[in-house]
Amino acid sequence: MSWLGKLGLVFGSRAGLSTEASSAIAQGPDDDVPAPGQEFAQFGAGCFWGVELAFQRVPGVTKTEVGYSQGNLHEPTYEDVCTGATNHAEVVRVQYNTQECKYEDLLEVFWARHDPTTLNRQVKIRFLVGLIAIPVSV
Repeated sequence: MSWLGKLGLVFGSRAGLSTEASSAIAQGPDDDVPAPGQEFAQFGAGCFWGVELAFQRVPGVTKTEVGYSQGNLHEPTYEDVCTGATNHAEVVRVQYNTQECKYEDLLEVFWARHDPTTLNRQVKIRFLVGLIAIPVSV
């Protein structure tokens, strides 16, 4: 089972792509193991497209992927998640070079995108906020 399955993370289909094509884009060509000298981190801080762009701009970030995490439906579609009934959150997985970027640098981006003191800032259930731990022995 891939790390996606272990963490309950599923990548939905993208507009105009079949499920197989979007899965191949989301999960490959990596084999769910970070490149040598690199680590994964995963963040939920609102709509994943804007969050992904913020992380892509960080020096040392080598790859980003968006998807859904922590829900109760295996392989949900975008439409499923939009109902709010699956309890998924939109997340971004970041792969970064540990020699060029520290986890703390990524946390700065996360906290700049999310204010935990603002009640209901993200009104959609799929915009739940979270830091999702990824075990070192992925």
